[in-house]
Amino acid sequence: PLVVLLLCACGSSDDDENTPPDPEPPPQRGELIGAPALVASYSPDELLALASSNDVTQLLVEEILTPDCSIDVYHFEYQTVDPAGDITPASAALMVPNDSATSCQGERPIVLYAHGTNTNKAFNIANLEASDNSEALLMAGVFAAEGYIVVAPNYAGYDTSTLGYHPYLNGDQQSKDMIDALTA
Repeated sequence: PLVVLLLCACGSSDDDENTPPDPEPPPQRGELIGAPALVASYSPDELLALASSNDVTQLLVEEILTPDCSIDVYHFEYQTVDPAGDITPASAALMVPNDSATSCQGERPIVLYAHGTNTNKAFNIANLEASDNSEALLMAGVFAAEGYIVVAPNYAGYDTSTLGYHPYLNGDQQSKDMIDALTA
């Protein structure tokens, strides 16, 4: 009889079945959305060839670019805020040295890069092969291919962001965007 009472006490109650699951927590600033996607990988020679084909970076290739590392370029999305302080998604590039050379492995410094104004809402700094993206080529060649990790936000309003505009020269909002990309 005691065993039967103990077994009955272990059963579930109707209250457990009617309790809704806990709601998802609201998105937070600096939260990664999904997993970073590998866009491309470049060897030092491939990076030099790509930079040589770009009108803006062509002259610099002969003078300053001497890449040591192969690099992987990722595109990722994260949560940031708009100028009103509302959560909104944005995207960024992550350039990571990936080579067997000593300067391309282990602990490495991070460069947080803020790109200049671009009139193209679809601008994506992770696309090194775009003709209007000489900045990304320079970041890849000067920093990532020399052993630095580069985080370069596209900003709210660019690329895959759902914000309908880019808050041009809004220092407070853009600094939060930069911090959130680095956090993600």
